[in-house]
Amino acid sequence: MSGYTMTQEEVLYSGPPSNFPAAGTSSSSTVLAMVGATGDYSQPLLPGGFWQQGRQNQVVRFTFSGACTAQSSATTLTVGIVLDTSPNSIASDTVLLTYPALTVTSYSAGTIYGEGIIQSRGQGYGTSSVATNLYASGCIFGSGNSLNICGCAGPTQLATTDFSVNQWMAMTIAFSTNNGTNAFTLEQFVLEGMN
Repeated sequence: MSGYTMTQEEVLYSGPPSNFPAAGTSSSSTVLAMVGATGDYSQPLLPGGFWQQGRQNQVVRFTFSGACTAQSSATTLTVGIVLDTSPNSIASDTVLLTYPALTVTSYSAGTIYGEGIIQSRGQGYGTSSVATNLYASGCIFGSGNSLNICGCAGPTQLATTDFSVNQWMAMTIAFSTNNGTNAFTLEQFVLEGMN
C-alpha cells in the first residue's frame, strides 16, 4: 500500500443476517428482493455525505448472490439495483443499474451472482440534473438446469440523487411470467467503499 491517497477500502455492508424472504412468487411485477422480515431488517446504506463534494475519485463496489427457481415455460429474470431515500421500499426509487434479462426456464436450484461498481463524477445537494453524478456498470451470471448465462449492463448515469441525504441501496427483481414456482431468494449482498 503506497499511501498515495491516504484512503482505504472498507466494507460498508455485509448481509443479510439470514436469507431474505423469497421474492417474485406469483408475480410479473418489479418487486423488492430485500424485504424486511424478522431478523432481516437490514439493507445497504450510503449515508448522507458519503459522496464528498470536491471529489471525483470515489468508487463503490457491490456483489450479490441468490437462489432462483422458475417454471418450465419460458421465463426470464431481470435484476435491478436502485436507490431510495426510505428503507424497505422502492416506492420512490431511482435506478442505478438494470441487468439484462436472464433466461431461468426450469431452474430448480439455480444460482444468480452479480457484481458492479458505482463511480462518482461529482456531488451536490437537491435532485436537479446534474446534482450527484453517478455512473454504474456491472455483470450478472446465472447457473441452473445445466444452463450457464451471463450479461453486462451500463455504464448507466444517475444524476438526480441528493448526496446530502441517506440513500438506501436495494435490489429489485422481476420475472417475465406469473407463476408460483418463480422465486428469487437474496442470500448475500456486500457493499464496499473503495477509497
